[in-house]
Amino acid sequence: MNRRNLGTLLLPLLLLAGPALADTTAGTATLVTGHVSAASPSGEIRDLVKGGDVYQGEVIITASASYVNIAFSDGGRVLLRPETRFSIERYQYAGSQTAPANGQAAQPVRQESAFFRLLKGGFRAVSGLIGHTRREDYAVQTPVATIGIRGTDYEVRYCSGDCGDISPAPKDGLYAGVQSGGIALTNGGGQTTTTAGQYVFISGTGNAGVPLALRPLALGKEPLPDPKTCN
Repeated sequence: MNRRNLGTLLLPLLLLAGPALADTTAGTATLVTGHVSAASPSGEIRDLVKGGDVYQGEVIITASASYVNIAFSDGGRVLLRPETRFSIERYQYAGSQTAPANGQAAQPVRQESAFFRLLKGGFRAVSGLIGHTRREDYAVQTPVATIGIRGTDYEVRYCSGDCGDISPAPKDGLYAGVQSGGIALTNGGGQTTTTAGQYVFISGTGNAGVPLALRPLALGKEPLPDPKTCN
């Protein structure tokens, strides 16, 4: 069989596999205020409404004065603040496996994983089941550091000349605080572990985290609402 014939046979299979990957449901928007949109890997943009699904590979975008709370299938939640861009890079959760019916073999369980990327803005997150058994299965990459969890309720905000709602404007960099549990922030400057009631600032990819004695203004005077109660 020549390469041309092989390609003709494989093309229908590739076309079928593509949408299946793109349509992997990661969670549901339980709260939408203002204007929120979701951009697919192919560049298509759709409005996101309350009750709407979000998918692996999408970038969730909140406009000015807009919020969205996403409930992921593993029980984790993320509340995005205004003017945020948050990418669901890779998300897989099989859930509890039911017993096979009629003597049929059980289907293999997928490797659970939740990998996100904060491109702009900030959020408050409550971790779900993913990452509680294997911490390496969960991470949020930001422009200056990668965040890992320790069973956590935490919030972050990245400023890059766009935190004008704060006066005086905060320094550019990543601000993080923990409500419960802990997070590990890793970059070229090493790893900084932050636990409940603590705050940290990281100015760049090669700089270590600097502990903050007080809650940074970049995160707001009060924490964002608890994502578990935002419906």
